[in-house]
Amino acid sequence: MTAENISILLFSDTHIGFDHPSSNKPTKNRRRGFDFFENLKLVIDQAINQKVDYVIHCGDVFEKQKVPAFLVDQTYEQFLRLATAEIKLFIVPGNHEKSVLPSSIFLNHPNIHVFDHASTYNLPQLSISGFPYYKGDIRSLFPKYRNTLEKSIHKNDFNILCVHHAIDGVKAGINHFEFANRKDTLNIDDLPGKFDLILAGHIHKHQVMYAQSSENKRVPIIYSGSTERTMFDEINEVKGYHTFKISGKTFEHNFHKIETRPMYSIDLSTESLTADDLIIFLTDHMKSYEKDAIVQLISKDENLLYNLSNLRTKGFFPETMNISISGFSSLHKRKWD
Repeated sequence: MTAENISILLFSDTHIGFDHPSSNKPTKNRRRGFDFFENLKLVIDQAINQKVDYVIHCGDVFEKQKVPAFLVDQTYEQFLRLATAEIKLFIVPGNHEKSVLPSSIFLNHPNIHVFDHASTYNLPQLSISGFPYYKGDIRSLFPKYRNTLEKSIHKNDFNILCVHHAIDGVKAGINHFEFANRKDTLNIDDLPGKFDLILAGHIHKHQVMYAQSSENKRVPIIYSGSTERTMFDEINEVKGYHTFKISGKTFEHNFHKIETRPMYSIDLSTESLTADDLIIFLTDHMKSYEKDAIVQLISKDENLLYNLSNLRTKGFFPETMNISISGFSSLHKRKWD
């Protein structure tokens, strides 16, 4: 019997805890952590509204291994919404969690499954395999993992492999850096094995690649991408989640965009500005920016950096924006050297 009309929602790299205050109370200066949580909730809402059969999270649920307990509970409460709606959830622990999710009684729900080791879940006409992020030479270790997982899958099922790693050829960042031939990167020649689809997290830019099977079949590798921008290297990246409709050994795939706050970067490195000029320059430059924009200000000039810092302290920038000042770290490094 082959798979018939199985629906799956994929998302990844939610990074809950990123720029989140230590309490859940609003702060004077806007913190981006609430944006990350709202996008997580939005995806969970969509999974329930669409009544998908399964949800897969391909890693980095959290920004770091230890986040405030209330935030862990609130995140798992969202996962519990899926579980109580009879939607099975599968989670690959990522590198930001150091390959282990924070413990909780919520994770004991029979519809919530965490890949805490290389394992396969056999479902009706479908298998979902995965393993947690491995910090080290995954390139050498992966063939052993793959062989272990393949022993548990059935040829006639639709077999999915979930990973939280870079794979040869995947691109990241504004300069499209390409991962290849690294110990922390999976060798694409070791894929797809006997799997029909590979779902991946870790790289924040959503994209589709292909691996060639031994039967000369092109098997898709789909990077989910993150649900929010964590760095200005992602300034132009579209964020979202994916849905799949599986029938037999084929599937339909759709990417669903999530609306994210606009990002801007202002490089002052080439500008020669006094303190008074700076106010005029920024006022003119930012007048077209949305009220909730995320703005990066870059400078290498010590006086300019401190003027920017003073402007932020004195409330020059709208409280609805997120303003970051880049340049202090390199300045301090030069002084230390």
